[in-house]
Amino acid sequence: MSYDNKIKHIAILRLTALGDCINAYGLVGGLLQASNEPLHIHFIVDQKFASVFTQSCNNKNISIHAINLKQDKLKNLLTFKRELTTSLHGHKLYALLNLQTSIKASLCSLFIKTPLKIGYDKERSREGQRFFVNKVINKSSDPHVVSGFLEFAKSLGFEQIKPFWDFKLEEQALNMAKNLSNKKLFLISPSSAKVEKNWTSLGYSQCAKYAHDLGFEVVLIGDKSTICQELCNNITKLVNFKLINLAGKTTFAELLAVIKQGSLMLSPDSGPMHIASALNTPVIGLFAIHNDKRVGPYNYMHLNVSVYNQQAKLELGCDKIPWRYRVKNKQAMNYISFDMVKNSIDKALTMYKII
Repeated sequence: MSYDNKIKHIAILRLTALGDCINAYGLVGGLLQASNEPLHIHFIVDQKFASVFTQSCNNKNISIHAINLKQDKLKNLLTFKRELTTSLHGHKLYALLNLQTSIKASLCSLFIKTPLKIGYDKERSREGQRFFVNKVINKSSDPHVVSGFLEFAKSLGFEQIKPFWDFKLEEQALNMAKNLSNKKLFLISPSSAKVEKNWTSLGYSQCAKYAHDLGFEVVLIGDKSTICQELCNNITKLVNFKLINLAGKTTFAELLAVIKQGSLMLSPDSGPMHIASALNTPVIGLFAIHNDKRVGPYNYMHLNVSVYNQQAKLELGCDKIPWRYRVKNKQAMNYISFDMVKNSIDKALTMYKII
């Protein structure tokens, strides 16, 4: 199927979570790269993540639409509908790509007027999404979330498409990041939103020391959450050298700039991990609860350290693991050893000629 030159305006809906929104933004850029005709993308995202994209997007072919569904849901949805109508400038919306199966996303889709609403295939569709769409994608042969997103583009006729992330980083934020150190930066983003997805303070501190001994400046990054702050404080206490702790001290723009400036990053399954992948900063993802083949950093899957398969098979008592299976053992990340991560660090250093 070839590209349909009637396509002018396309809406892409992905409200949460940050990592998934980052991955969805790769679809936005991929569509614009693959298009032979003028194309405008309306990217619809939860308000709490919107600044990541509004601050870094200066592409006139992309409009960012933020939705706040935590309060006054109907009022905010009606406001969003008016803003989308204004953004269309009298053009008709050709299609909606609903990349999220939640009922919340499906309800949002009711406020988006378009003749074509595309959702997930039968295996991945949930929460009644099929009742809110009139076309579904083909099942992807690759389990990764991004590969699933690319099937939405293929359903519109974009057969040759690759994800593309085009973040325009603020000069002020970039200058701040460049002034951190004259050494190469080893970034540790130790915290996910779910505590069971985090590795141990001891493990992180051992990696920090290893990187420091190799000549890196070690930088901790993250948010202001109690989980993240406690991890960073514990890591700091466990090392015998001074590291840079930026956790909770950066804006989104500064966080992106620091990650861009990094030479190598270590992170559990989290938004910053996907940001690193999008910015082409080599990142080692740590996994035990979710399948890294499905949710790992798309550009650096070969660096993942994962005990997911081992833990999932142990719980299920068989080798067949459902696509969405989540490991129940909240201590599963403890099965990742320092040596496993050290091997991946060494692999990255050699592969990307970092030192």
